[in-house]
Amino acid sequence: MADDPTVLSKLVRVIRQAGAPSEDSYERDGFLSHHAETHAAGLGIGVGMIAMTTDEWRYVSALLAIAFGANRELSPSSDRITGDLKAEPHYLVGGLAVGLLLGALISR
Repeated sequence: MADDPTVLSKLVRVIRQAGAPSEDSYERDGFLSHHAETHAAGLGIGVGMIAMTTDEWRYVSALLAIAFGANRELSPSSDRITGDLKAEPHYLVGGLAVGLLLGALISR
């Protein structure tokens, strides 16, 4: 897939790379280039939209507490998503901002 002739093949390549275990796995580096970034941003968008449309803010608080909590060291018992939120808190905050904006637009 070096010469991507179609938009679909380019999209498939970007999605595969976004699920990479690290940014070193592929030549593409940057925005949403591995799984921790996509998990944090996706959760932020989803929770932000739900919070804005349902007026349930406790889940936003819970995600922020996980991402910016006092104990930022990963333990062996930490699940993958929690680890991703702790590793990429700025993607979570960006996703929350986008989700809140989309939720505001939806609930108008």
